[in-house]
Amino acid sequence: MIFVSEIVLTIDGKKVMAGAGETVLAAARRAGIGIPTLCEHGDLPPFGGCRMCVVEIDEVRGYPTSCTTPAAAGMVVRTDTPALRELRQMVLEMVLSGHPNSCLVCQDREACERHRPRPTKSGRATRCGACSNRSGCAVRGLSLAGGERLLNLSTIYSAAKVERHEPFIDRDHNLCILCARCWRACEQIQGRPVISILHRGAEARVGAAFDMSWQEAGCTYCGACVDLCPTGTLTDRFARWFDVSGPDVATACALCGHGCRLRATSADGKLVSTRMSRFTREERICAAGRFAYAQLLNDPNRLVRPELRMDGELTPVEWEEAIAAIAGDLAAYRGALAVVTSALDTRENIHAYARFAEAMGGRLVRVSGADDAQLAEWRAGIGQGTVKAAIVAGNLLDEADASALQYLLLIDCLPSAVGRAAAAVLPAAVLGETGSTFVRADGQPASIHKVAQPPGEARAECEILAALAKAMGIELPAVPEGNLQASSAAWDQPAVPPAHDPRGDAAHTPSRFRGHLLADSAPNLRRLGLPSSADRRAPLIAGFEVLAREEVVPNFHRLVLRAPTVAQFAKPGQFAIVMAGETSERVPFTLVDWDAAAGTITLIVEEVGRASRELAELQAGDFVAHVAGPLGSPLPVRNYGTVALAGGCYGIAAIYPLAKALKAAGNRVIGVIEGCSAHMLYFEDELSGACDQLVLVTKDGSRGIKGGVQDVLPKLVLPPSAVDRGGAGVDLLVAIGCTFMMEMVAGKTRSLGVPLQVALNPIMVDGTGMCGACRVSVGGQTRFACVDGPLFDGHAVDFAELSARRAGFRNAELTALAHDHGEEMLPVVQG
Repeated sequence: MIFVSEIVLTIDGKKVMAGAGETVLAAARRAGIGIPTLCEHGDLPPFGGCRMCVVEIDEVRGYPTSCTTPAAAGMVVRTDTPALRELRQMVLEMVLSGHPNSCLVCQDREACERHRPRPTKSGRATRCGACSNRSGCAVRGLSLAGGERLLNLSTIYSAAKVERHEPFIDRDHNLCILCARCWRACEQIQGRPVISILHRGAEARVGAAFDMSWQEAGCTYCGACVDLCPTGTLTDRFARWFDVSGPDVATACALCGHGCRLRATSADGKLVSTRMSRFTREERICAAGRFAYAQLLNDPNRLVRPELRMDGELTPVEWEEAIAAIAGDLAAYRGALAVVTSALDTRENIHAYARFAEAMGGRLVRVSGADDAQLAEWRAGIGQGTVKAAIVAGNLLDEADASALQYLLLIDCLPSAVGRAAAAVLPAAVLGETGSTFVRADGQPASIHKVAQPPGEARAECEILAALAKAMGIELPAVPEGNLQASSAAWDQPAVPPAHDPRGDAAHTPSRFRGHLLADSAPNLRRLGLPSSADRRAPLIAGFEVLAREEVVPNFHRLVLRAPTVAQFAKPGQFAIVMAGETSERVPFTLVDWDAAAGTITLIVEEVGRASRELAELQAGDFVAHVAGPLGSPLPVRNYGTVALAGGCYGIAAIYPLAKALKAAGNRVIGVIEGCSAHMLYFEDELSGACDQLVLVTKDGSRGIKGGVQDVLPKLVLPPSAVDRGGAGVDLLVAIGCTFMMEMVAGKTRSLGVPLQVALNPIMVDGTGMCGACRVSVGGQTRFACVDGPLFDGHAVDFAELSARRAGFRNAELTALAHDHGEEMLPVVQG
């Protein structure tokens, strides 16, 4: 870099040049000298709030922040001294006192993260292992790089600080470090800050004035606050559990005529997130470009296979069969064909459709919706018999027009009423699933780069039309791909500009793509007033009444249901399969307690996905659709002697019925329960009454013994033959918790000669042994957890296989997560 006016200063003994007005931090970074920061960002003005970038400067008192201190000629700066390291450690310790940090001090952290390379899909971030921003958290990065902490400040956690009622964005204020990046970006991009830092001290948090909702305060949902947050306090509800740590790609949005520049991030071939190109007012984007773009491409209802109408029904076929059949059918409609595309289609698609229509003696119609005025002329042609067939690239016709045609081919990405009337449906790759160009409303071309793989067998429309033309003996001119110079050709006419600029008013966010309602793919757009079709989710059917639901600790909910038959026959160690709604996932939950006389059962539901979230949001008086049980083989209850029960996470509650039954059978029962921190321990009163001894273990040492249950058990689980029979030996050990915990327990106790039972939690569907989904390997044999278990010999389980199979449907689970908090559950239908 060449400066007009050069300043020479010394940083850590190295001569460094800086420009007029450049800060010490900027000069140091350009010279390759690292200074830690939390609140600084290149697109934002300096703030100096986090105090991590402090330095020592000769003849300057105290420790100035390098991000706000201008470089000066002759300045002598030191960035890494014992005093600075101690000061930064103290600042970081204070930051961590309000930030869940148990994983950072856990001795098993590295092994746990190798076992679980992606964090658990929790509702609230109670530790790094349950935080969606684990890989990108600036606080975590500085903590791990800084070594041991100097202070022992207790960690403050409040479940009340988690807010999930706004469109698109989850807010977990327990993670906030008050770096002010979010409201500085809001002020810079919107011209006035919708959000700022409210209140003081422990109550300080990011919010809108007078505690209004962000929507009421005028938030346009550009997403800059989410994208600039260094800790995961603000997260994109859709993208948060995908791996967004990879590089992003420059592309453009084609949801409206503005054609805004975007940066797109993909994971495993899927587009998972988009954001503005730079965090400036000129580069701002609307809610659809930021939050709906990825949801549209990942809509689970995407068309994925060619279909031909056979005997009145659309039937999936291979591409070759579809192309041959369509080519044969279209041949009869030369001179009577119309091709209908969106006015916002790409140059390549419009060129291909225009040339195909010309070769067929037909015409191209570019429309923006089913009621577009451009349809009027050829609508009249349908009635006059001059238009008998159509190729439609979207939900761009009304049902009357579609039904009036003798032949209709739909090339599209989503199902629609047009598809229901079509003779053939071909799945199209759209937006960032194919490289293309787009002419914006201002006449300037923009590049749409390929950032995702098309779903299933979907293909680019240019490729589809080329195959059709070849099959029909039509020669199409080459598509001008890569030619970014706009021309006067029909396919290069500018896109229709929106009536209102959606970037300044969320209520004017684009509502359709190719005629499809965006709110059907991105449900939270409904919260902005955008239209949607009839809700595609099935209503809940009145079945099993919810008598009580409470969150006992963050992410863990006690659910009491009326299920008389299950309660009558339940035994310790068994489980029930629960479905919140008629179309919900079937999920197994351990029976934690039951009352045969009252006809009730109690479950602990850990919120880790869509099905558990649906249950976690129920209230007393609601209903769940189905409860099947009791299932599984119960633990044989007899007098073993001394039994140790180890529980972690949901396993804390799961060992409770075992403890009661084993103690009633005359056993001495030792309970050991584990939480990442003190605020994650629960069921202590219940277990204290059911156990002769209860040992508390926390990963961060905030309560009880520091470590995991596997660290405590070897001291308790000495084989009876090796100790005095005064009660030190254990005759049976049962461990219930996450796969990692049970594997660690098995590894630590394998050589002790004490029987170990673990409750396995594989993917389960029917719970009767018929589907085979819950198969596990125990002692080299295939067993089924639902009928042979869930309790198995822990020293014989193949934990590596179990972990791999549990992760097999991760991407499908992420796509299925609900993204419209507060609207998941519909009114109950009596039935």
